[in-house]
Amino acid sequence: MPERTKIQALLEPVDDTSDVDLPLRFAEALGEVRAAIARCDKAGIPSDTVLAALMTELMPRLVQAYGPTGVASVLSQLADEISTAGGPH
Repeated sequence: MPERTKIQALLEPVDDTSDVDLPLRFAEALGEVRAAIARCDKAGIPSDTVLAALMTELMPRLVQAYGPTGVASVLSQLADEISTAGGPH
């Protein structure tokens, strides 16, 4: 099997988390989120609408957990990783 590129690693869902220290019940939460996304797909809700709804729910929670500066820093690092990873634009 060919080695995944950096951009592929950023864009593909993570299924093997056995070597990562994750929060309590992460796998269960991930399953619930994926199931909700699948239900939206089945209901014909456009992907961009689902993504907008997820971001609307995510951003206030991130700011509450990490503060505005912490979230801005993480998003900046993520943007840098995505933009320097190459691949489709």
